[in-house]
Amino acid sequence: MTVTRNILGMNARNFLYIRPYNPAVAKRIADDKLATKKILLENNLPTPQLLAAFETRDDIRNFDWASLPESGFAIKPARGYGGLGILVMKRWEKTTGRTINDEVKEKKSLESYILDIQEGAYSLQFLPDAAFIEERIIRHSFFKKLAAIGIPDIRVIVFNRIPVMAMMRLPTAESHGKANIHQGAIAFGIDMRSGVTTSAIHKNKTITRIPGTKIKISGIKIPEWENILLLATKAQSVSGLGYAGIDIVLDENKGPLILEINARPGLAIQKANRASLRTRLERVENMDLPTPERGVEVSKSLFAESFSEKVTAKTNIITVIQPITIRFKGGTKDVLAKIDTGAYRTSIDNVLAQELSLIPNDEKVYVKSASGNGSRDTVDFSYILAGKKITTIASLANRSHMRYRVIIGRLDLKGFLITPELHPTQN
Repeated sequence: MTVTRNILGMNARNFLYIRPYNPAVAKRIADDKLATKKILLENNLPTPQLLAAFETRDDIRNFDWASLPESGFAIKPARGYGGLGILVMKRWEKTTGRTINDEVKEKKSLESYILDIQEGAYSLQFLPDAAFIEERIIRHSFFKKLAAIGIPDIRVIVFNRIPVMAMMRLPTAESHGKANIHQGAIAFGIDMRSGVTTSAIHKNKTITRIPGTKIKISGIKIPEWENILLLATKAQSVSGLGYAGIDIVLDENKGPLILEINARPGLAIQKANRASLRTRLERVENMDLPTPERGVEVSKSLFAESFSEKVTAKTNIITVIQPITIRFKGGTKDVLAKIDTGAYRTSIDNVLAQELSLIPNDEKVYVKSASGNGSRDTVDFSYILAGKKITTIASLANRSHMRYRVIIGRLDLKGFLITPELHPTQN
């Protein structure tokens, strides 16, 4: 099929893709972040936790501000656009706190801010709006060297269950910590197969290094790329939109989270990628794929950069003895764990748990094992296995007489293939 090499313009985007593929009811839901969050939660797709919603003035007067977490939160308009109206608090102490820009905000100031949102100060066409509060995203440690402030996000354009183009938006001091390229954030083009950055623009100009640093624009490998593409495709599939821009953030503890769904995503993504969005859309327009997983496969095959074949993809094949990195408040610890598909739940030696200051939960679990059946205490347990961050509940056991102090159960092994061979460290 002959496809155009022309850049996709706004009129062509509206006429060829938004009008025929995005029904009015789906656009209304996408324009309302609260309604979007409901759709995502109904379909078990990860999104930041909703802490409060304010649709009336009574909702503001009756809200218990002391109930909000000390680690902070984000206030957003339900129908805001372009990142406007978002206020992020990095600390909160019942009635007062600090924003990410270190401004002090009191309870009364936030109440007034929410009232402005309700009156439409940040909404499309300045119509009356609702406000909501959601959990503050903890920036993934991968981005600490890249961004001095704010939370980077990934925008993926998905068309008929196929991711066709993506970019990373990196906040700067100039953009006031917001991932908005019109306010000064940096837009990186991304290779669809490997998740590696290829080029970037800042204030509409091509750049080769992150301003103020020696970090090259190209060659940055985005963590959890496969999961990001799959989440974006699933979000488009459940949204009712045929053509959508999905914004995803990487949380340090929870991994990829869907931030919002856009029914009319902007076109600067083409400049960041130095590629025509229209060319890619025309290549897949008549494809009818049964699953999001298949859509990701097609995307990585059709839209790979020439260098991507040299990039080693992260494997999901693990061995029966596998190194893991345990994450705890004091830092990290590397240990060897035994992969045991006969065990349902992950288990950790109780002495090791004490060394790591893992505090037992109130919850107990009943465990059947070769050493006997019975109830066990549990702890919240976070670790990295073959590059994948896993947060689970592990049972406590006396494994002082065992060679391996951690057993990984099948509850935590979804998506992995297990080979009977030993890990290279055990050969």
